[in-house]
Formats: sequence, structure tokens, C-alpha cells
Amino acid sequence: MAPHIASEAIVEHLVDGDSVIKAGSQSSEITFLMQGEVEFVQQDGKRAIYTADSERCAYPLSVRIPHQYDITARGAITILKLERDIVLSISKLPDDSSEMQPGRIELKESGGPEAKLYWELFEATKSGKLQLPSMPSIATRIAKVVNNADTDSNDIARVIQADPTIAARLISVVNSAAYRGRSKINSLPDAITRLGHNVTHNLVISFALHTLFHSSFKALNNKLRSTWQHSCYVAPVCHELGRITPGMSPDRALLIGLVHNIGTLPIINASRGYPELIDNPQLLDQTINNLRHEIGAMVLRKWGFENDFVQAALHADDWMRDPQEKPDYTDLLLIARLHSYVGSPRMEQLPRLDLLPAYHKLALGRLTPRHSLAILQHAKAEIRDLRQLLSNT
Repeated sequence: MAPHIASEAIVEHLVDGDSVIKAGSQSSEITFLMQGEVEFVQQDGKRAIYTADSERCAYPLSVRIPHQYDITARGAITILKLERDIVLSISKLPDDSSEMQPGRIELKESGGPEAKLYWELFEATKSGKLQLPSMPSIATRIAKVVNNADTDSNDIARVIQADPTIAARLISVVNSAAYRGRSKINSLPDAITRLGHNVTHNLVISFALHTLFHSSFKALNNKLRSTWQHSCYVAPVCHELGRITPGMSPDRALLIGLVHNIGTLPIINASRGYPELIDNPQLLDQTINNLRHEIGAMVLRKWGFENDFVQAALHADDWMRDPQEKPDYTDLLLIARLHSYVGSPRMEQLPRLDLLPAYHKLALGRLTPRHSLAILQHAKAEIRDLRQLLSNT
């Protein structure tokens, strides 16, 4: 902690049963658990226990005002308090990663094959030899056609028809719950006209991406497939959040949800030279989690994606990110990613939905977390259709 910040911090030692935060209070302080164990009691009486070393306690215990639940010490604990204004000023400081230039990667202390992979990626990046995946050829061709102001739906259809699978999927998606109109569409030009050129472009990229998530190594192929399946789970939720959030484009949100994990590809390709990583799934996961954000940003820059996509890749796990008052596409992604873990063991280690600054910027933030999830539940047909269309390889 920087000296000027440490001088403003208050460290307190509490004993079993002491109140840490009271429901309904409006304290101006942000509290972090440093040591020990606390119990959360929600307004509906549900309880949860978290320890200081859990992923959940890497974040403030509560940020919403007034506080929504009682938090009590279980045994001796140590907490750290900072004034809310200080925490907010820290969160709005420029993030080095958001200003990263193409070809830059942040190294972290490590050992063994993971460290070797770090340095391999670093040296390859520095020399310009890092093997980043290329955009699927049909996506490149469709971009050229869409960006030509003189083209119409028939011109775009002729390019897409070179890939019958993608053409069929576009017909399916235009008739899906997410996009269908009053009448069923059977021709590709009509589908493109209904969707619009930009939406068609984004969907073609989305359908083409799955071809990249393949490896001749069985263990790595399984990892790539699971990564793609998870992106196919997150992307439709991003689409729905984009649909109900003013100023957001649903199809852009969908594509951001699909490409946010693209950094996994070159990492797995590089890991083929390290049997220690291939034979140790836990170590491989650790390596991917540590590197995929920066590498993903490199890939998206290489492909010419706009900054919204780059920022989403960089901050996909930055749960407490809060750079501005208005929502952006990274906020949609964070809520969609958290939603993807609902009901899974990992959810126990992640912050509550209403703790995320992103949640309070979206239309969902005016509701309770239960009602927010109900909105997504009501849209389950649209989400299910899109997920099936994206993941069907």
C-alpha cells in the first residue's frame, strides 16, 4: 500500500460477535477483511461465512449505501477501513493495463514452466514474433464488403454463401426468439436486410470464431472447447443486457462476450512446447488466468477491434472496476460473467451481484438482485436460442 494511502487507513481488531457492518447503516468508510472470518446475514435471513483468504474477501465487504446486510466477526478478526472518497479516487486512477501499447505484456513473478512461458511470450512479443491467431478468412472478407458503402444485402449474401454453415446459421438466428419479426425468413439477402449490415457482420465473426478453438492435442482441445462453451454462455447474457441497457448495442455486446477470452488461444498454442503444463491442468489454468487478459488485448488490437473490445478483454475479471459513472460494455461483460457462475461452486468465492459497481450502473441496478436475475430468466428463450446457435459446432 502506498505510504500516503496507508497513513489514511484505520486498522481495527475485533472479537467474536462484534459487529463489522450493520444493515441499513450509511458509513462513509469502505471495509476490507484482513484476517479471520466474518458472517454475512442477508435481509431474508440467509447466511454466508467468508474467510480473509477467500476470493470474495479480496473485495470490500460492502460498498452499497445503505448497507444491505449485517456482517459480524466470527472469532478474532482484523479489518482495514478507508474513507470511501479515497477508495473511489484509487479506482479512478489510470490503469497501466488500459494504456498498454500493442506488444506489451506485464510479467509477474513465477517459477517453473509457467515462468518459462512468461518469458517466451515476452521475448516473442518484443521481437514481433508472437504467434497470434489470425481472424477467420470469411470474417475478413465480410468486413471488406460491409465497409463498402456501395454494397447491398445481395453483395453481402454472395460472400457469406461461400460458407454454407454460416449462411444457414444466419437464417436460423434471424428466425430465433432474439431477432425474429412477424414473418419467417428463408432467404439470406432478406435475413441480412432484417438484421442490418453491422449486425450481420458481428454475427458472421461470432459464427466463424469457433473454428479457432481447436487443437490436435486432446488435453488442449478439451480446454479450448470448454473455453468456447463458456464464452457461448456469457455472450447471450451480454446480448440481453445490451438490449435492456439504453445506449448499448446488443449485437456488439454479444461479440464482446464471445471474444473476451480470446487470449487463451496463443497461450495454449505456446504451451504445446511445455509438457509440464499440458500434464498439469491446474498449472495450465493458472498460466492462462495470469496471461489471457494482456494477450487477449494484443489479439484484438491485431484484428483491428475497437477499444470497447480491448478494454473488456483486459478487465474481464476486474469485479470492482469503476472508471466512470455511465455504463460501458465491460460493465455488461462483468455482470454476464458473474451470472454465468450462479449455482456453481465458484460463486461462493465471488462478490455478490449488488456489490459490483457495474451492477448499479445498469438498468438492473434499480432492482433487487433477485428481480435482476428474474429479468434474465424471463429472457431465457432468447438466451437459450443464441447459446445453441453459437455453441453448435
